[in-house]
Amino acid sequence: MHYSRILALGGVVIAVIGFLLQSASSAAEELMPTLNEATGGQVPDGFDNTWTALYNDTAWAAIVFALALAVSVIVALIPPLPKPMARLYGLTAAVMGVLMLAIGVFAVMGALDDADTLMAAFDQLFQAGQIPEAFSVDIGFGWYLLPIGGVIVAIGGVVALINRPDEDASSYQLIRHGRLLYAR
Repeated sequence: MHYSRILALGGVVIAVIGFLLQSASSAAEELMPTLNEATGGQVPDGFDNTWTALYNDTAWAAIVFALALAVSVIVALIPPLPKPMARLYGLTAAVMGVLMLAIGVFAVMGALDDADTLMAAFDQLFQAGQIPEAFSVDIGFGWYLLPIGGVIVAIGGVVALINRPDEDASSYQLIRHGRLLYAR
């Protein structure tokens, strides 16, 4: 398998791992279910994984990110695997990577804002004497893996473009069962 394809698939794997990790952490996790009931749902009852947190916060961004992941996998696995992706597929991978990067950066910024909001709620509860201290909230490492995965997918696409300098990006080949059926 060509390293441009390996890079694209590696970026996808990194982003998927990021989705599976816990979205945030805090020393107040044990108290959160009780605080959720006491505050009428203003404090969450726990932390979800990054995918669920992104989907609950901005469903369209999670869906677009997942579609970009799927497209990246498809273009990276289009034969012939030992050669770099065709320029059209390399360009597609690069665009999907940049899209994943953009959504990942905005997701990280949103997660940081949500963590600040929850820390402010903990501070208010501490000021009211309902909890023993103003707990801090840290976002999970999975949020950072989303834009990193996007960068690696984009690099894989750019590497494929660099390795096929003479090919037109609008050209494509239809290969079925190892035989060239059509080349443009």
